[in-house]
Amino acid sequence: MPPPLVFYAHGHSGRGRAPLSLPTTVTHPSESTQQDAQARERSSEAMGAVRNGLQLGGSLLVTYAIAFGIRPLLTHYLSPEDFGRFNWADSFSAIFFIATNLGLEMYIRKEVSRRPEHASDFFGTSLLLRLGLTVVLMGALALVMEYRGDAPQMRHLVYVFAVAQLLVMTNASMAALLHAKGKVAGLSISNVVTKVVWGGGLFAVGVLRMPLPWLAVPVVASEAIKFAVSWYLAKQHMGLAFRVDFPATWRVLKAGLPYFLTAAALATNGRLDIMILGMLGSHEEVGWYSAAWSISNVTFALNPVMGWVLLPLMSRAAARSEDEVSTIARRALEGTLAVTVPMMMLIVMGAPLWIGLLGKDYALAVNLLRLQSPLFVLAFVTMTCGSWLTMTNREWWVTGTSIFGSLMLNPLLNLYLVPRLHDAYGDGGGAAGTALSMLLMEVVITVVMLGRMGRAAVDKRLLVMMAKTVVVCAAVVALDQTVFAPLAAWPRLGVEAFVYVVGVLMLGAVRPGEVLAVVKLARRRGNPEPEAAPVAVAPSP
Repeated sequence: MPPPLVFYAHGHSGRGRAPLSLPTTVTHPSESTQQDAQARERSSEAMGAVRNGLQLGGSLLVTYAIAFGIRPLLTHYLSPEDFGRFNWADSFSAIFFIATNLGLEMYIRKEVSRRPEHASDFFGTSLLLRLGLTVVLMGALALVMEYRGDAPQMRHLVYVFAVAQLLVMTNASMAALLHAKGKVAGLSISNVVTKVVWGGGLFAVGVLRMPLPWLAVPVVASEAIKFAVSWYLAKQHMGLAFRVDFPATWRVLKAGLPYFLTAAALATNGRLDIMILGMLGSHEEVGWYSAAWSISNVTFALNPVMGWVLLPLMSRAAARSEDEVSTIARRALEGTLAVTVPMMMLIVMGAPLWIGLLGKDYALAVNLLRLQSPLFVLAFVTMTCGSWLTMTNREWWVTGTSIFGSLMLNPLLNLYLVPRLHDAYGDGGGAAGTALSMLLMEVVITVVMLGRMGRAAVDKRLLVMMAKTVVVCAAVVALDQTVFAPLAAWPRLGVEAFVYVVGVLMLGAVRPGEVLAVVKLARRRGNPEPEAAPVAVAPSP
C-alpha cells in the first residue's frame, strides 16, 4: 500500500504549513496513530541518546583535563624508570583481573536496555563471584611475584592496584546499568568528583614525596566513592536490589560468554604489550612508552560515550530492523572520525610540545607519540563495527577477531619486534617496537571488521566525508613542512589548527548545521518538538 499523503499543522518552527497534497488512500486512524507513536519513540530515543552523550562527554572532558594536568606532576615527580614501574604494576595487575569482567557490561547494554528489572536477577550474585575471584587472583599475583623475585615496594604497589582493579570492573558494570536506563546526570557529576579526588590524592602524594605504592591509593579511594554513588543511583533510578540467584546468574554468564572473551581480549591492549616491554626491554622504556600513551589516549575520551550511549541506542534499534542499526553505525562513524582525526593531527603535529610538558627526561617519547596517535582513529572504527556485529547477533565474530588481534597477533608482533628494535636502536627501540606492533595489529583488525560488515559499513556520504578529510590533512602536513616551517612551535600549531577547521568547513567534511541540530536536540532534554497530530484527508467524492 502506498504511503498516505497527510496534512500536518505547523509546529514551532515558524515555517508555516507543509504543502497540501491530494491523498491516494484513506489512512486508518489506528494505523496512523501506531506509525506516529513509533516515529515519536525513535525521535525520543535519538534525542535522549544525544543528550546523554553530551552530558557524559562534558564530564569526560573535565576528567580528562584533570588527568592530563596530573601527568606532568607524575613525570616531574618520577623518573622514567619509576614511572615505568608504576605503569607496569598497573598493567600487570590488570591482566590478572580481566577475569573479573565476566562479560557483564556488553550484556547489560544489550539486554537491560530492554528490560531494566532484569538487573536485580544477577547483579548481587556477580558481586559475590567477583569477591571470590579476587581472593584467588591476589594469591596468584603473590606467587608470580615471589617467583620473579620482585622487590617489596613493587609487590605492595601491585597489591594496591589489584584492589583498584576490582573496583574498576565493578564500577564499569554499575555504570552500564545507568547507561542502559538512560540516567546519566548523576553519574556525570560522580565522574568529575571522583576524578578530583584522584587528582588531589596524587598531588598530595607527589608533594609529600611518599613511597611509590602510595600512588595507587588515590585510585582505590576514588573508585570506592564512585561505587557508593553508583549503587545509590542504580537503586533510585531502576530499583536495583541485592539478590542472590545462582541459576539466573549462571544463565547470564553463559549468554555473556562471547562478550567476556571479547572484553578480555580488548582489555589486554595497552596492558599485555607493556608487560612484555618491561620483561624484554626495560622499565625505563616502559616509562617513555607510557608517557606517550598518557597523551595519545586523550582521543579515547569518546570511547566511554560510544559504549554508554551508542550501544543502548543500537540495541533498541535492533529490535526494529537491521537497516536502522546500520544507519546509526554509519552516522556514528562519521561523527567519531570528525572528532578523532583532528585530535590525531593535533597530537602528531604538536608531539614535541606535548612531550615537552612532561619534562626533558622524556624526550625519546616524541616519536612514540606519533606512532601511537593513528591507532585510536582505527580503534573507533573497529568499536563501531563491533557494536554493529553484536547488535545484529554476530557477536562471536567480534570475539574471534578480538582474540586473534589482541591475544595472538599483538603479542607475536611484540615478541618479534621489541627485542630486535631494542638491539638495533638501543634506548627507545623496544618501545618503538611495542608502538608499531599495536598500530599494525589495529590496521589488520580494522580491515577485517569492515570487510565483515560489507556494504553496511559505509555509504556515499561517509566516503565523501572521509575523502574530504584526507585532503585537508594532506594540505595541513604540506603547509607544516613548507609555508609554516619558519614559525615558532606554538604559533605554528595554532595556525595549522585554524587552517584545518577552515578546510573541513569549506569542503563540507563537517556540517555546522548538523552540529547545531544536535545541540538543539540535546537542549530539549529528549522531549521531541510538539506537533499536531496528522489528519487524514478523505478523497473527494
